[in-house]
Amino acid sequence: MLLSQNPLRASMIFCVAAMASLTLFTATTAEARGTAIAYTAELQAPVEAAQEIIKGAVIRCSGTKCIGGQSTSSPRTICAKVADKFGPVASFAYKDEAFDAEALAKCND
Repeated sequence: MLLSQNPLRASMIFCVAAMASLTLFTATTAEARGTAIAYTAELQAPVEAAQEIIKGAVIRCSGTKCIGGQSTSSPRTICAKVADKFGPVASFAYKDEAFDAEALAKCND
């Protein structure tokens, strides 16, 4: 008996293939959403929860904490843009390397 001669068997194979495709697609999109945090910032004043795309990096802030994914722009540019969008920055780090007082002052100018 050929596969095309048994509609139940063909339906089962189609369902299994569809479920496998859906599972693989879901795993792939979950990985894409779990991008590594490249930027962390502490704001001088709290803000309401907000999200901005700054130079290609998605930056999320809530209260005084901000985090963001990787960008092609320099960390100094991202820091300055975070200060422009969310307010003065008390601390800023790129890949766990904190900016010194001089660099923070430039961010807040």
